[in-house]
Amino acid sequence: MLHQKIRKEIAGLDLAVFMPALVLTLVLAVVFSFWPEGSGELLDKAHAFTTNELGWFFLLATVGAMSFCLYLAMSRYGKVVLGDRDTRPEFSTLTWLGMTFTSGTGGSLLYLSAAEWIWIMQSPPFGAEPGSAEAARWASAFGMFHWGPSAWAWYIACAVPIGYAMYVRKQRNLKLSELTRPVLGRWADGLIGHAINFLYMFGIIGGVMTSIALGTPLISSTFAYAFGMEAGNPVLDIFVIFLWTFIPMMALILGLQKGVARLSNFNVRLDIALLAGVLVCGPLSFTLNQSVDGLGLMLQNFVYMSLATDVIRDTGFPQAWTIFYFSWWVVYALPYGLFIAKISRGRTIRGVVFAGLVAGSLGCMVFYMVFPAFGIHLQTTGQLDLIAVMNDAGRGEVVRVMLEQLPAAGLFIVVFGLVALLSYVSGQCAVGYSLASATQKTLLPEQEASRYNASFWLVLVGMVSMALYFLNPESLTPLQTISILTGFPLCFVIAIVGRSFMLMLDQDLFNESAVRDIGGRKYLTPATVGVKSPGNGPTTQTDLG
Repeated sequence: MLHQKIRKEIAGLDLAVFMPALVLTLVLAVVFSFWPEGSGELLDKAHAFTTNELGWFFLLATVGAMSFCLYLAMSRYGKVVLGDRDTRPEFSTLTWLGMTFTSGTGGSLLYLSAAEWIWIMQSPPFGAEPGSAEAARWASAFGMFHWGPSAWAWYIACAVPIGYAMYVRKQRNLKLSELTRPVLGRWADGLIGHAINFLYMFGIIGGVMTSIALGTPLISSTFAYAFGMEAGNPVLDIFVIFLWTFIPMMALILGLQKGVARLSNFNVRLDIALLAGVLVCGPLSFTLNQSVDGLGLMLQNFVYMSLATDVIRDTGFPQAWTIFYFSWWVVYALPYGLFIAKISRGRTIRGVVFAGLVAGSLGCMVFYMVFPAFGIHLQTTGQLDLIAVMNDAGRGEVVRVMLEQLPAAGLFIVVFGLVALLSYVSGQCAVGYSLASATQKTLLPEQEASRYNASFWLVLVGMVSMALYFLNPESLTPLQTISILTGFPLCFVIAIVGRSFMLMLDQDLFNESAVRDIGGRKYLTPATVGVKSPGNGPTTQTDLG
């Protein structure tokens, strides 16, 4: 019986997508483990070229992604519903917003919001003096900017087209190449299509493995503090990676409703409790004033911050921060976008856009209001030299020392570590689901991705991450770099996905297949559903290429 079940699962895999990503990931992991310095130097040169010579491209592409999202929301397309007339949202609005937020952030949001301002204060943008009050203001503003609408625009620019293909066009699989068929036509079945699928898979696998390996010591250090153990304990590190793998695996086995949604709701409640605790127990008045000041500085300079290359002053700040972030968001855009699309059945396009650009952005920005303001207050009042702590001991120690200034410090440190773990785990659910969805031959709109397939990817990522972390931690840097490098070609892939979506949408609206109900919501019933596509069985769109 078990043997038959395994054979059935394997038969359901699209091995043309599954195997190349699996094999190359393992091969590169071995290469980077035994040749980290040489491969790192080579990839660093490629990354420097991408951020310096092509930085302008990522800035313009991000502005384009945001403009695309705003156009969808504000135009006639905004009323289109991702689903048919009988479709109702699968999740309550609050749960849906929470799942959207937790799937697109991860534990990095906590640690970077607590420590990033220190790096920026030491090397501030636009000619500000390091360590000055002006540097502190920019440090507060840039955190909100990097995790704000610009980041979420990439996720939503992918989520809406995928949701439309899934719930309106009833696409029978979620291979990325299939989403490009209206533009690429038969090329989607050839080498170009395979390359697109591989870029998607490899980019996210490499990114997630480095996140696990780099985030593990930060989380385990909070547990070591709680249990009176030494930091860097390998047993604790293994335990954290086990939780990082096991919890999302169990959540996906239970399903989106019973597993992932409940995990997300619990995560959001802990987020709110942690933020409220730090806000109330910390310098409340200063935090509120500094948050408003940073928000105002960001809004006043939003366009400039979005397009600045600072090439004449040659500070390197936009390249080290903004362009790096934007390329990183591109790598995560398609898998997170796929997950957001999956949970957005029955929502309008306008609703999905505002869920990301408004709710998701505000959720991230609140973290970048509370934690940097608390740290800046400690630094500027002379209570604590967190810059020295960062330079001497790293960001993990910064978080611990900062939280020790609060009453019930031990509780805050433990809660912080728990929230970070749950945040990483919630993001891992989205990754596991997306990897499984993209490697299945068939996945109908009402179906969930194979639990065995999702579990396989989660276990693989966890085991390889743990092996790299213990064998040679230096191997993580080239792996992270090469995953970021996939952001450049993925920009073009996302553009093709967006163009394919607009072709489908315009075709459906031109055929007057929209039905408007009392609330003004448009339900589309395309006549093209179920049309055969070359080499892939029934699909959902005609060949417009």
